[in-house]
Amino acid sequence: MRQNKVVKLHNVPNLNIGVIIFVLLFLFLGVQIIRSLNQKHYSVYEVQHSYMDDNISGSAMALRSETLVSTDTSGYINYYIRNGEKVGKNATVYTLDSTGTLSDMISEASGEDIVLSNAGYAEIQSDIRAFQSYYTDVSFSDVYDFKYELDGEILSIANAQVLDSLTAAGSLGSFAQINAPESGIVTYYQDGYESKKPSDLTNADFDTAGYQRSSLKTGDVLQAGSPVYKLITSEIWNLVLPLSEEDAARLKEDTRVTLYMPNITNVVYGDIEVIQNGDAYFANITLDKLLVNYCNDRYIPIEIVMSKQEGLSVPNSAILEKDVIKVPKDYLTTGSNSSKKKFLNVRTIDENGNMSIQQIAPTIYNSDDTYYYVNPADFAAGAVLVKNDSDQTFNISDAGHATLTGVYYASEGIATFKQIEILTTNDEFAIIKEGVDYSLSMYDRIILDASTVEEGQII
Repeated sequence: MRQNKVVKLHNVPNLNIGVIIFVLLFLFLGVQIIRSLNQKHYSVYEVQHSYMDDNISGSAMALRSETLVSTDTSGYINYYIRNGEKVGKNATVYTLDSTGTLSDMISEASGEDIVLSNAGYAEIQSDIRAFQSYYTDVSFSDVYDFKYELDGEILSIANAQVLDSLTAAGSLGSFAQINAPESGIVTYYQDGYESKKPSDLTNADFDTAGYQRSSLKTGDVLQAGSPVYKLITSEIWNLVLPLSEEDAARLKEDTRVTLYMPNITNVVYGDIEVIQNGDAYFANITLDKLLVNYCNDRYIPIEIVMSKQEGLSVPNSAILEKDVIKVPKDYLTTGSNSSKKKFLNVRTIDENGNMSIQQIAPTIYNSDDTYYYVNPADFAAGAVLVKNDSDQTFNISDAGHATLTGVYYASEGIATFKQIEILTTNDEFAIIKEGVDYSLSMYDRIILDASTVEEGQII
């Protein structure tokens, strides 16, 4: 009897396509993570529009035609003119009360509610804003001086209103009214610089740590010969600014300058001369406006406008130089699939002596009326260019060389050299010209440190 053979079939496992895809995806992600961990990361910088100036700034000393006016007799002083107010010749500045009776009358009248005028409020607000503009925590002691001056200012405004009322009522009696000897601006402080001239100044005069000023409104009985107020008699005044020797040379030929000054919206114009006192240089700037705005300031921060350059900002660390060669522009031609002239015909000879023409698209960094500035690495040694539809040739070995300044462009993932035109620089950044062919545009990303990569490197 014939026996049947039984053939055992081995079960072939069913392949799950989902599992395969998952494994492959897992392996791919693992490889990418490992590559990412091993890959060097480069810092990039996004190009922005900015500006830079090389203005000359500092704290200038204000010098004016200032005269300290003293009292001829002893007595109590009651001021009639507010600080910084203009007075005409023979206008009453203060009253002199030898007995104190007038002071009592003013005090009695001042005991009533006094409503300051709009001009009075504006004067006080202006003083507060001016103090806020220059106050720093380093000079906290100035707060007490300002409080004292503000108290005196308010008292003067109130006294002036009371004196107006007493004068109208005929109650002043025989008390002396002292008038201004000439027209000018009245201020109530002294600091020892009233008679200084620009040629008298040294660098030591600009050490504000040693500067002292005192108020002439003491509230005490003044003795004969004591200064009562200060009168500025001319609208012509000077700002004197210390200069470095370099800045002095920059300003030497200038006769007029433009200034930025605090609390002034518009620019200010003034005549200038550079003066030298020993080894020290100073800009002596003459103004004929704004005297009343700064009549109570001896030191004023100013900025002499020299130039302002606007463009794109790039870090100095991103800037490098590159050697390039110059190829005549008329050798550039179109390609088989392009109507743009961006190719060069390069003649090559193989080992068998067979000559052929190949087209390459050179890396163009810049151009002028005659040449394209291209990457020398694009050409083999002894390469010869052939002009299209002509027998004229140009040997690359005869090409002129140039050095371009530029950065590594990084927006496309490859470090690509792009030339830049620098307008001005400081210690950290450069301002480059905007809208230049073959250069950068706003929001382009560049390598922050050019020394960390090489051209053509994948980043």
